[in-house]
Amino acid sequence: MVATETSAPRFLDSISESSQSSDAGIMVSIIVPARNEEQGIAKCLDSLLNQTYLNLEIIVVDDSSTDKTPEIVKSFEEKHQRVRLVSAGEKPEGWVGKSWPCWRGYEQCGGEYLLFVDADSTLDTATIESSLEYVRKQNIEMFSLSPRIEIHGIVAKAVLPLVSGAINMLYPMQKVNDKNSKRAYVFGTFILVKREVYASTGGHEKVKSEIVEDAAMARITKMCGFNLRIERGSEFVSTQWESDPYSVYDGLERVISTSVRSYGLVSILNAALIFFLTLYPILFVAIYSLFHPTSIILFVGCIVCLLNILSFLALAGFETNGISGKFGLSMFLYPIGSFLFISAIISTSIKISRRAAIKWKGQDYVEMLRK
Repeated sequence: MVATETSAPRFLDSISESSQSSDAGIMVSIIVPARNEEQGIAKCLDSLLNQTYLNLEIIVVDDSSTDKTPEIVKSFEEKHQRVRLVSAGEKPEGWVGKSWPCWRGYEQCGGEYLLFVDADSTLDTATIESSLEYVRKQNIEMFSLSPRIEIHGIVAKAVLPLVSGAINMLYPMQKVNDKNSKRAYVFGTFILVKREVYASTGGHEKVKSEIVEDAAMARITKMCGFNLRIERGSEFVSTQWESDPYSVYDGLERVISTSVRSYGLVSILNAALIFFLTLYPILFVAIYSLFHPTSIILFVGCIVCLLNILSFLALAGFETNGISGKFGLSMFLYPIGSFLFISAIISTSIKISRRAAIKWKGQDYVEMLRK
């Protein structure tokens, strides 16, 4: 797992304290897609304006917000020359998710490097300077940092460790950073890419039909032979996860939709696997404790299930600590998270098979099974 794997690269260890500052002549264009982000956009912009690297422009692309997001960004634009508000306008047919506002930001920017940042994220003051210096020295053409995640709400605390663990299992950083591996992934919170690389691979236009556009873009970039790298960056980037239960579930369906599109209804087998790994042992122990059978086989089975439960408690605890910096008691919520994860796999599979809409950020997206 990325969050608990000791061998996963840590950006703080990768950068040298004695390194020279980056070439200030290189412009970095920060593109921030924003849709109804009035709660966090000001904090995000403050962190971007406080960067030690000064040769940058900040382009906030309003994606048809219905709250005060445009007004808040406008107030920053009036005070700071480096901030610019751009309206994404109506999405053309075939575009889904945040790919359209990201593409609109690219069309409006002039930087040699592009940095895509989520509107609910904040960056440490030296993040951009350190990252730019690092990618140039290491000849990295697309770079991403995993963030520290602020988790609020019981449902989010129950689900996120499982989501993070699943991503880390499918896309371990060592494999993603291995040029000989096909594994590719980036964290949409922070994606730094050379402009020429973004343009040559088609950027967000190439993945315009993908709900999980960041992973799709990483896959194409790596397939084209460019140097892709991700590292742990909790000391440099932080973000907030959804706290509303319905938004958390929508987010689950969004993440799961990619695998369902690729593997079809076979993905439901994953739901069965998760059930037998996480929920079945709890049910077995509960039934055993209630009826006290004398069978030695059932007794051994109970011991094995107890060890399984303790293992998942430990994994949930370490994963939560890795993504949020806190252990806490939320590890005991993993059965709830498992149940929701299983439900989301089933509901997403049904929706995609019936071409029903998947909701995300207040919008409906229709996914179709790949043939």
